[in-house]
Amino acid sequence: MPSACRGDPARLRLPRCALTLRALRGFFVSGLFMARPCFSSAQRWKLQVAYDGSNFHGWQPLKGLRTVQGTLLDALKRSHPEHGREVGDALQLVGCSRTDRGVHAEAQVAHCELRHLEGLTGDVLRRRCNRRLPSDVRVLQVEQVDRSFHARRSALRKSYRYDLLLADEASPFEARYVWPVGGLDLQRLASAAGSLDGQELDCRTLTVNWRSSCKAGTEVYDEDYYGPLQKQLRCRVTLDPARPERVSLWVEAEAFLFRMVRVIATALVACAREPLELEVNDPESFAATMECIKSRCNLAPPNGLFLQSITYAESGQSEEHLSLWRPVFWADSEHP
Repeated sequence: MPSACRGDPARLRLPRCALTLRALRGFFVSGLFMARPCFSSAQRWKLQVAYDGSNFHGWQPLKGLRTVQGTLLDALKRSHPEHGREVGDALQLVGCSRTDRGVHAEAQVAHCELRHLEGLTGDVLRRRCNRRLPSDVRVLQVEQVDRSFHARRSALRKSYRYDLLLADEASPFEARYVWPVGGLDLQRLASAAGSLDGQELDCRTLTVNWRSSCKAGTEVYDEDYYGPLQKQLRCRVTLDPARPERVSLWVEAEAFLFRMVRVIATALVACAREPLELEVNDPESFAATMECIKSRCNLAPPNGLFLQSITYAESGQSEEHLSLWRPVFWADSEHP
């Protein structure tokens, strides 16, 4: 032993392997050692989500504001042990429909990509998210999907429901979910819906702000996001026999322009209040009527609107199935 170290045990040099073992033992004893899960490639997940939109500023993230997408992203990050820990680890969540402030959803669909984690199933991820979500958002279903699936681009059709209350005022328990419109002529309401059902329409007349459906900073229609400008609408009216004061408007299309369903609801209610006709076979007359309605009537509020369902190819629904959807008309003896 070198003379410099003789008689001084504190200065004795331990073998490197001994130091390593001592360090590991220290980690175990102090509780700082944690086994990290093993990850490989990312997995794509499809989420079906329901939410009460009353206290959200819509779906899209807005700086400093509470949004559905932002709330879900936070829950997803906290539900997966590896996401959100690293600087720049940007988890992406893509929704099918960018619902407005105050609009609700019974079946919004979104997708995200998460790092592979052994033992993570759709049901486990759903339960983890729901434990971290507020009461006005719920993940209904989660399933792993192929990387080719896209929540928006893979969608075939979207269906919205708009609930009307045939009264001047709504109770505090339903005010956030209906539009109180007072008395309406239900025959005229159903007839107006029937005139739109199955029609191919130029949807420029069915939006309140054309530029909101254009590419940013241009007057060029954003077909990549909203699909073809000519859209085939399905439209019907239903009445709940148990609650005759509640009427629902159902509108379906492959995609919708900015506030398009609310414009349609405004037009149908206007037709039920006064003798207006939606002459869809005469484009000029139809456009003039719609402009008249939009200029004279307040836009239907968001609180009565629900994203009801989204159809994908793998869901089993087909265009043939959708073609069986017909508007409902009531004979004079069937409604008050």
